Amino acid sequence: MSISIATKGGNKFQKHIVTQTANWCLGQLMPRIKKIYIDIHLRNIKEADGYCSCDSVDDEDFVGRSPRSFTLEIDKSLSLTEMVSTTIHEMVHVKQYAFCELRDVSAKANGWKSQLVPCEVKYEDQPWEKEAYRLQEKLLMKCLAEAVFQTEVDKNGFAHTRV
Repeated sequence: MSISIATKGGNKFQKHIVTQTANWCLGQLMPRIKKIYIDIHLRNIKEADGYCSCDSVDDEDFVGRSPRSFTLEIDKSLSLTEMVSTTIHEMVHVKQYAFCELRDVSAKANGWKSQLVPCEVKYEDQPWEKEAYRLQEKLLMKCLAEAVFQTEVDKNGFAHTRV
């Protein structure tokens, strides 16, 4: 079993929250996956709240035909709730790639399940975005209700897990 979530950028509290959220999403969206590598970068993004890219290129980056190496970019200027919500949204895309529901096919189209979706389709009409927004709302409430973070922040901004 090899699950790796590495978070860079932002402050220690943001890293902790985003890492905990991504880990929680793995359990909710992909509980049977035992091999996955996710690099998360917290940085200033002007064009969007976040991005997900599939980085699998080498044989060791796959289990069968399923990719297992991903990079998420999350805007570090978001509020904590928005940061959690965006992380959930991007983790839905990780799930979509890992289960081969979403595929980067060409510069003209993406694969979605058994169909090709032209790149000209508006963002809000893309079926993978519709699913990501739907699950984002549902999972955000569940994540916050389960209080998966269980942290306290000290005077220096460091997060500590409450026991």
